[in-house]
Amino acid sequence: MNDRTPAGCPRTEAISALIDGEIGESAAQELRLHAVGCAQCGSALLAFTGMRTDLRALREIRSDVDIAALVLPQLPRPAALRRKPARPWGDLWHIGPRALGGAAALGVGAYLGLMLVAGGGVALRPASMSVFSGEPPGAYCAGLPSCSARGR
Repeated sequence: MNDRTPAGCPRTEAISALIDGEIGESAAQELRLHAVGCAQCGSALLAFTGMRTDLRALREIRSDVDIAALVLPQLPRPAALRRKPARPWGDLWHIGPRALGGAAALGVGAYLGLMLVAGGGVALRPASMSVFSGEPPGAYCAGLPSCSARGR
């Protein structure tokens, strides 16, 4: 990683690491010597040192005031929750459309099944072993009575 800028000065992160004590002693000594000869790096080192001093002072300040006790009484109270009116069937009203759809599906299925059994629709001719027949095997019939061997 390149820790120098194109002008030859160390990066700002290196100066911050020097203030925080995160670099080795030889690198710290080299940075201090550079900061003495460079106006830009010297002013950055002074600014970071002043910032660190100011931040240390903030850690030592203790407040004897409980801000929560002062602010919470001034906040508006939450509105009371309104209860929903009681319904005779409770929350079962949403089952109605599904039950109606299910009943319709069962009705249509029963109707179609009865039409196939009762002969009201087109049915497949049952497979038979007749060799000399005028109809090809698997031909459709108009109804069950016309396809049965007894009906002929």
